[in-house]
Amino acid sequence: MKDSPIRIIGAGPAGLSAAITLAKKKYKVIVYEKNPDVGMRFHNDFQGLENWSTEEDVINLLQALSININFFNKPFYSGFLYGPSINAEIKSKKPFFYLVKRGTDPDSLDNSLKKQALELGVSIIFNSRLDRHDGDIVATGPQKPKIFAIGETFNTNLKDGAIIILDDDIAPKGYAYLLINDNRATLAAIIFEKFKYCNQYLEKTIKKFKEITNFTITSPKKFVGYGSFSIPESAVRENRLYVGEAAGFQDFLFGFGIRYAMKSGYLAAKSIIDSVDYDELWKRDFNHQLQTSSSNRTIYATFGNFVYDYLIKRTKNSRDPRKFWNRLYNRSLSKKILYLIALKIKNN
Repeated sequence: MKDSPIRIIGAGPAGLSAAITLAKKKYKVIVYEKNPDVGMRFHNDFQGLENWSTEEDVINLLQALSININFFNKPFYSGFLYGPSINAEIKSKKPFFYLVKRGTDPDSLDNSLKKQALELGVSIIFNSRLDRHDGDIVATGPQKPKIFAIGETFNTNLKDGAIIILDDDIAPKGYAYLLINDNRATLAAIIFEKFKYCNQYLEKTIKKFKEITNFTITSPKKFVGYGSFSIPESAVRENRLYVGEAAGFQDFLFGFGIRYAMKSGYLAAKSIIDSVDYDELWKRDFNHQLQTSSSNRTIYATFGNFVYDYLIKRTKNSRDPRKFWNRLYNRSLSKKILYLIALKIKNN
């Protein structure tokens, strides 16, 4: 057992992944969380644990990080994509994403990680605001909002499924989704601009989904969230290691951050355990993906609805849609795809 405790600020997936990794190597770990419990940012809503940006299945990745998969997770191999003028049903041989729950429910990702940390002897002090200067690992979540999510959770008569909308009239520079499991649904608009019109875009999102497939909404609960992203020159500041969204680690294209949160937490812990440079670890592991997603975000936001239809059409015509989306995170292939988009725009 190491004598001096490692102090982690924030009990989200990034902070708890770091805590679990350190505790398994017999480090004393204290996690300071400002809220009275984990998952308080969320509303037991469904989220997607994306599974297309790497060849490796994300569940296998988490297991390699020594995370027990004892939280609700449901693989989705198919779904529907709707664009401004084209739509498609997509099917994949491997899961496109895993449905997970975020919040305080017993089977949520957040609660599962808390249980794993506590079982390993990690101390979690809730309702505690430790100053960043007093922490070793900073996992305080998003800083300046760059993405807003507004939506509702509710009971419904719909069958299990996933519907995604790419349309600037519904969710500017972002997307909207409807995720259903066991007659429970999460509907949301993820917007990257025009934040002051969030409520109007939620109304448009509900109306559009009703046009696609009429459904009942019972016991709705509204929620609002936000996220941030950036690519730091260094995630080490005054000898403190920043992880997850506190460092800016998040997919620029669509804002998926769970994978980056947990991986960066693990890598921060490894840098302490093995006495290696944290910046070297994360840059070698996923900096190229961050850079590519940043390029994708630029083209996505610049050309808007044209690109959305293009992506849906290419996805629809792909033998393996998951492989096509995986190519978007391969720097050389992504550049080729973006070049073809630009060329098509020029010819039109």
